[in-house]
Amino acid sequence: MHQNTKIKPRRSLLFIPANRPDRFAKALASGADMVCLELEDGVAQGEKELARENMVAFFNARSSLPAYPEILVRINAPEEPIGKADLEAVLNLACKPTALMIPKVRRADDVTELDKKLAAAAPDMAIHLLIETAEALEYASTIAVASQRIKMLLFGGVDLAAELRATTGWEALLYARGRVAHAGALAGLDVMDMPYLAIEDETGLAEEAMRARDMGYGGKAAIHPRQIAAINKAFTPTAEDISHAKKIMAAYANAPRGVVVVDGKLIEKPVILKMQYILAIADAVGA
Repeated sequence: MHQNTKIKPRRSLLFIPANRPDRFAKALASGADMVCLELEDGVAQGEKELARENMVAFFNARSSLPAYPEILVRINAPEEPIGKADLEAVLNLACKPTALMIPKVRRADDVTELDKKLAAAAPDMAIHLLIETAEALEYASTIAVASQRIKMLLFGGVDLAAELRATTGWEALLYARGRVAHAGALAGLDVMDMPYLAIEDETGLAEEAMRARDMGYGGKAAIHPRQIAAINKAFTPTAEDISHAKKIMAAYANAPRGVVVVDGKLIEKPVILKMQYILAIADAVGA
C-alpha cells in the first residue's frame, strides 16, 4: 500500500484545545508527529469562538509551517453553523494548516461536499477523518475513498462507543477497530488509534498501543504530552525489527524464483511489502 510513496511519520497525534494557547509551544516540542489544534470536543461550548480566534492568531503569526510536526486543525462538524464558521476561518488564513481533521462524518457525501469547498481555497490541504459514528463505521470503506485528499482515518472510539451503547474497553470495540483498520488498508491510508484516556496509566497505554500496532494501526492519538514517548516507542521499529527486515529483503533480492526461506519461514511478496513498510517507517523517523 505504501511501497511506492514516501512515508510520512504519523505514529502520534497530540490534541491541544485551542482555548489554551499557553499549551501550544509545549505541544509542538512534545515529540508528537502530529499536533492538532482542537476546536471541537475538547473545547467547552462557551469558549468555541475564543478557541477559533486563538487558532487564527497561531497561524497568522507564521509565514510558513515546519515540516515536522504536522500541524492540523480539528474543526467542528462542517454541516453545523459553528463548523462552517471554523472552516471559513481556516480557508481565509494566509498560512494554512497542513490538514483538517473532520469529526462526525457519516457518509461519503459529507466528504465530497467538503472536497468541493476546499478545491479553490486550499487545493493542497489534506483531510484526516474521524470514524466515530455508527453510520461512518457502516460505510467506512466507501468514506475512505471519497476524496484523494484523505490521508488518514482516526478511530474515534469514545464517541463511537456511545453510539454503539458499548464501553470503551478493548474487547468491546475490537470489531469496530478492525473495521476501521480494514477500511484504511483497503484505501491505502494511514490509520490511527483512539486516545488512551487514563493519563497516569503508562503500562496500559503501552499495551493498548502495541495491540493497535499489531492490528495494523500506524499510530495512536494522545491527550497529554506525557503519553507521546510511549506511543512513539510502540510504533517505531526496533533495531531487531530493522535488522530482520534488511535480512529478508537481501535474501529475497537474491532469490531466483521470488520465493525464499529465511530462518525456517517461507517469504513471499506480502511479507516483502511488510518489510518495505518497516524500513520506510524506520527511515522516516530516523530509527
